[in-house]
Amino acid sequence: MNPAALISVVIPTHNPDPGRLMQTLLGLRAQSAEARPFETLVVDNASTRFPDAAFFLECAPEDFQIVREERLGLTAARLAGFGATRGDLVILVDDDNVLEAGYIAAARQIARDHPFLMSWSGNVELAFEAGAVPPPTLWRSYLTERVCVRAVWSNDPGHNASTPWGAGMCVRRALADAYRDHCSRDSKRLSLDLSGDRLTYGGDTDIAYFGCAMGFGMGVFPQLRLKHLIPAGRCEKAYLLRAIEGHAYSEWLHHWILNGKLPAEPGGLRAGAGRILRRLQPGPGGAAERACASGRRRAAREFGRSP
Repeated sequence: MNPAALISVVIPTHNPDPGRLMQTLLGLRAQSAEARPFETLVVDNASTRFPDAAFFLECAPEDFQIVREERLGLTAARLAGFGATRGDLVILVDDDNVLEAGYIAAARQIARDHPFLMSWSGNVELAFEAGAVPPPTLWRSYLTERVCVRAVWSNDPGHNASTPWGAGMCVRRALADAYRDHCSRDSKRLSLDLSGDRLTYGGDTDIAYFGCAMGFGMGVFPQLRLKHLIPAGRCEKAYLLRAIEGHAYSEWLHHWILNGKLPAEPGGLRAGAGRILRRLQPGPGGAAERACASGRRRAAREFGRSP
């Protein structure tokens, strides 16, 4: 098959929840006719619990395979998926994402219409499972909620609105191969995302930024829509504060990897007083500020500078 006509869907997973993984795979089965041809690869990332063959017979789409990646970590699993697929466009789908029926077809059209983009993603709607109590609005982005009402793109790594996220992220083959090759020589990047119970983030943005460094753009599009399945445990305050701390830690880690140093916080008495006051606020805002400060302090301890 001509790789230019093929889309590859890569699903990294570590000890997956069978119910959520089944919904993810059934969502791929339900893709519109315009999505085809596409292949689906599940990357078993060092799982100690993994569904048997009979499970996949019930829900797997056509042109389906499983590969095993023993290096624990989401980035390592994504790289394995890049290496084991053939399509000219790769779509990264988490094992708790359900793509809308037109997702792959829309991703294919975006690839045709925007040849100057190397990566893009879209809207993420939170789908709370039974027993889950939706968290405060301020914290919902830490569960990957994203609302995009118009297409936006740039080649500026500092432009957050156009930076794609890993849920449903589309990556051209040229970027996937170049990034995989680079990571083979720069293992620090493997620490940029989830690894077992360790909440670190940023592997998806690192891929997008790498595409910008290649001279291309990144984008976010409203026609790309998926649901992110959220169990009750991920709505608990303790988990969410760990996630917020992990995001702050990861932001500084990413800066350290890219620049060899940690970012400088704004100086001066007024800036310092403002940070202290925000941390003292009651409610979700103050709790988030304290978690962010904790994450930055941890990064400073590990990488050589106290904030």
